[in-house]
Amino acid sequence: MTQDQERATARDVVVAIGENMRQSLEPLVTKTVAPSLYQVYLHAGDYDHLRTLFGEMEAEAKRLLDQELALLNREALPPVARLLSTVGLRPAPQTANRVVSAEGRWTVRFQEDPNGRLAPGEIEVVSEFAQRPAPGYGSGNPTHRISTTRRLGGRMSTERQVVETADAYARITYKDEGGPQTFLVTKDEIVIGRDAPDVWVDLRLETIPDVSREHARIRRLPESGAFRLKDLSKLGTTVNGVTVPASLETVDGEVRDRDRWVELPERARIGLAGVLFLDFERIAPR
Repeated sequence: MTQDQERATARDVVVAIGENMRQSLEPLVTKTVAPSLYQVYLHAGDYDHLRTLFGEMEAEAKRLLDQELALLNREALPPVARLLSTVGLRPAPQTANRVVSAEGRWTVRFQEDPNGRLAPGEIEVVSEFAQRPAPGYGSGNPTHRISTTRRLGGRMSTERQVVETADAYARITYKDEGGPQTFLVTKDEIVIGRDAPDVWVDLRLETIPDVSREHARIRRLPESGAFRLKDLSKLGTTVNGVTVPASLETVDGEVRDRDRWVELPERARIGLAGVLFLDFERIAPR
């Protein structure tokens, strides 16, 4: 098999995202919810090969998700209403449960496989229900629903998982404009940033614009359980009072990520732009 044959294509990635959405629907009483966030992991070679197309791939994936949503809702209509919709007539108000995006929009991220588990051509899509946390509790519900779609050797499979907060890897406590908060880290990478309608982050902070919309990332290394932090902000991040080297740089007007990480101690005070502080604590495995 040649290197080109082994590579994942942009189409493969978009199809995997659509498959993940179809397999991850969560029925409620009056509607069915589809995940809002799709994190795509790629082998390092595939990531480098496709990175210039990520913008087009993201737009294509969102169009596909919109089409899938419309198709699911059309299929839920009674036969007569479905027939009217196909000829351009407005059917009566739908009584069947509608399928909706959890946040009313889609977020698609692309990332190089941080653990080296994926071979060339393999794809992993991890989705979750990215709903705003309940007031006073940053991690939201006591369980975290995640769906993982893997394309391995040309075959696609999806696994659904419920992560209990008792199995959290770390705890982050802080106080923002919403009051004292607790966030439990239940996956291997989280994004931290200011609450903004056009950016999806795991840990949303109600604070002033000094804190960037995507301010920092924390990554767990599964093989050791250790944590690292990357600064993505404009006004800086500190760990125990020491400034973290900025990961973003501007070259010829283009912003580039140098992928610079620093080790995060088991207990650390993380400062964001000097205006908001997070107390991080690694939780020992049970």
